[in-house]
Amino acid sequence: MLQTLLTLIGLVVIVGGSYLFSSDKKNINWKSIACIFIGQIALTFIMIKTPVWKLIEIISRGMEWLISQSSEGISFVFGSLLDTGFVFFLSSLMPIVFLSGLIGILFHFGIVQKFVAFVGKTVAKLLNVDTLISINNVANCLMGQNESMFLLKSYMPTAKESVVFASMVSGMSSISVTVLGLYTSYGAAMEYLIISMPLTVCSCFILTQVIMPTKYEEVENLTIDTSDKGENWIETAINYSTAGFKSVIGITIALLLFLSLVFMVNNLLALTGFNITLQKILGIIFYPVALLMGAPMNEVPLVAELLASKLVFNESVAFALPAFTALSEATKNAVTVALCAFSGFGSIGILLGGMSAIAPNQVKVVAKLGMKALLTATFASAMTGMLVSLFL
Repeated sequence: MLQTLLTLIGLVVIVGGSYLFSSDKKNINWKSIACIFIGQIALTFIMIKTPVWKLIEIISRGMEWLISQSSEGISFVFGSLLDTGFVFFLSSLMPIVFLSGLIGILFHFGIVQKFVAFVGKTVAKLLNVDTLISINNVANCLMGQNESMFLLKSYMPTAKESVVFASMVSGMSSISVTVLGLYTSYGAAMEYLIISMPLTVCSCFILTQVIMPTKYEEVENLTIDTSDKGENWIETAINYSTAGFKSVIGITIALLLFLSLVFMVNNLLALTGFNITLQKILGIIFYPVALLMGAPMNEVPLVAELLASKLVFNESVAFALPAFTALSEATKNAVTVALCAFSGFGSIGILLGGMSAIAPNQVKVVAKLGMKALLTATFASAMTGMLVSLFL
């Protein structure tokens, strides 16, 4: 009962805190926000506590099967390296290349564009939010944060600051389907990774509409950029797989560097004779957030360490820390939802690079709003984790 009360307080604190930092309090559409929030609660209940959970399980098994299909190509290319057993780079990271290629094929035949446009425009009407923001949110569930912005390349140069801000928050608080296999290799449940996608979209809408409100604007004759298409589906698939491989290298470098740095710093801290680690120091900042997520008191420090590590490093580093595997099942599932987002400091640099390619005139806006967007995305993910914890 106490944990439930703390979680409800946490939700109020996040929305209330967002209101304090709102740049346009007069134009906040509280009716629309209330509808989104009620719908989000209902959706959480339906997905976890009704027979719909069985459908989530079926989808999860389907995703796991799809990811496993990459094993033949990986085995052929790397041969005997897999005979030694589980190799993280090959077993967890390389499937990203295969899944990126599949997304490329769907993109080439217009399936991604039609799905994103239809769902995005429908959600925009239902929730009374800007169409471009809605489409970007939907696209982020399938693609990376920069790739989804490229779909709206022709609109970004003239987009309002509030639209750019919401697009940044959406990109940072979401995950791409291509990395689902990576997170499950750390012990995250596929079901909760899938659940997090639509729920975090709702959290994004709520917080961005409080901090920098937008109004519903229908985009007639919507144009989704297709310059990424090759001459045929094979070229498009290879281009997307190449981009996926670059992501694999980026993730590998980040994990190797940051995990080694954490290990080194912890060894240096051990010389002091005190039982302290870098994660514990960083976790102090996120202790109140972890407490308000409804985690059991004995697990609050671990949850705080993970949330802090995601912000300072990235979500892959956080998932890879021993603290994640040490959590109880219920807490791990709620934390999984809160961690699966690209909201780390490095994301600001990624968005700056992406925006400089598609809308150089908006780079200053990204730089100005970068930290604000990062913190908003962090709390959007935490908010989703809080909601899920209520039904576990």
